[in-house]
Amino acid sequence: MSNNRSALFLGATGAVGKALLIDLLKSGNYKTITTIGRREFEYNGPNKEALIQKVVSFEKLDDHKEAFTGSYDTVFCTLGTTRADAGSVENFVKIDKDYVINAAKLIRQQNPSEDLHFLYCSSAGANPKSSFLYMKTKGEIEQELTEIGFNKVTIFRPGVLKADRVRYNFRYIELLFVLFVNLIDYVIPRKAIVHVDVVGRAMRKVATEEVEFEDYEITLADNGTLIETANHKKIHEIAS
Repeated sequence: MSNNRSALFLGATGAVGKALLIDLLKSGNYKTITTIGRREFEYNGPNKEALIQKVVSFEKLDDHKEAFTGSYDTVFCTLGTTRADAGSVENFVKIDKDYVINAAKLIRQQNPSEDLHFLYCSSAGANPKSSFLYMKTKGEIEQELTEIGFNKVTIFRPGVLKADRVRYNFRYIELLFVLFVNLIDYVIPRKAIVHVDVVGRAMRKVATEEVEFEDYEITLADNGTLIETANHKKIHEIAS
């Protein structure tokens, strides 16, 4: 694939986001990768010159329209949070859903390209009718993304995410969870756990068309948007 493509990236400082961004830069598949976030990402690896970072307030996106304007081919979105980190249901919905949808709408508005591909990292079990807040919110995001008018939306639904490091300000319950995840991954690898590096690699390979999207869930929305969905098992297959 030509490396003349340009990507816009939302959520580069999260666990999946970091893994994906590093993978993208190392691959050299994109001429430029522009990150949009509340803070910059420290990177000194290969193809550093391709990285453009723009700091915005997601509370005031209309003040940052120029940051979303460009000739982009691909949009990567790994933006999100957890109920515990958000502190309240209202903050969780605002950060996990409203930030994503409002940014996606602005991207579509500022980039009228007919070939824009939006790739979103969701979660296993995402369902707008779920009785669980996290799954319900993810399902609502998926549904609304397909209604915005992108040419293609690819949704990744990983299981439990595994990372190499516990963040410095962890809670003890998080440490116990990490130990539990490592145990499950050891006993039944690939069945319920997926490393953030694997998710990032799968997203990059789909975006750069290094794999054929065969035998996956593919539908066509009423507005013409092509919707591709990769579940936990398919993410492992794509990345391998």
